[in-house]
Amino acid sequence: MLKPAVLRRVGRKVLDDDCAGVAAQLSYFVLFSLFPFLIFLIALVSVAIDDPESALRALTEQIEIFFPAEALGLLEAFIDRTLRGATAGVLLLGLVATFWAGSAASRALVKAADLAYEVEETRSLWKLIGISLLMILGLALLIVALALVIFSPQTGGYIQTLTGLPDVFITGWNVVRWVLAFLTITLALDILYYVAPNTGVPFRWITAGGFSAALLILLSSLTLNLYVSYFGRYDQLYGQVGAVIVLMLWIYIMSYMVLVGLEVNAVLFRKTRPEKQPSI
Repeated sequence: MLKPAVLRRVGRKVLDDDCAGVAAQLSYFVLFSLFPFLIFLIALVSVAIDDPESALRALTEQIEIFFPAEALGLLEAFIDRTLRGATAGVLLLGLVATFWAGSAASRALVKAADLAYEVEETRSLWKLIGISLLMILGLALLIVALALVIFSPQTGGYIQTLTGLPDVFITGWNVVRWVLAFLTITLALDILYYVAPNTGVPFRWITAGGFSAALLILLSSLTLNLYVSYFGRYDQLYGQVGAVIVLMLWIYIMSYMVLVGLEVNAVLFRKTRPEKQPSI
């Protein structure tokens, strides 16, 4: 549990470092990298799975509780169109475009991390490219978290059939799979928080910032989904681009929460090891 003094310091840092503005920059690049990544993911699923439509449909069904319906409908339409033309060439194109667009998002996050830790960027270009690859690994872990949510119900049923466990096992299994998904999201964020700043941050599987950001991401996703479902009238205000606006808003909020978690880790790190932090 974070102490009130730490929370106040985090709040000041969020304002001083203009996390709202940086989140806008980060979400802009994330939006550009999202659709190439979906192309890559769809092509990969098409190559690896005999029935990719069912797998991708299961994915959208499982995340709809956390994703605004308008934005989810936009992604479903994009997935449906892309799935019809998924080939090995599309897989390569999606992979190249993902790394190209994702590198811009990675650089934005690196700048935000250096600002949070109050350090200068001195790493070489090749090292920053390697950092971008590790950040994409963090994104891959987020996909693993979704996979836990999607395929674990079938896995639980398979285990129950083999072992003859009672039906209460399925209930417990459903709780465990959501816990594992949450921990995987936390780990993915911790990878981002470890490699992004140009300072000697020790790696930990679970950090206060990663845990806080994962919790804030889930809660804000649920809140935005409920708001859009019951109170939002984006189609009346923005017309046909309403779904795009909702998607951009969702990405912006997620980016902001990631930066808040980054600031939490930076504040705690500077509190325990202030002598290790060169000022800009």
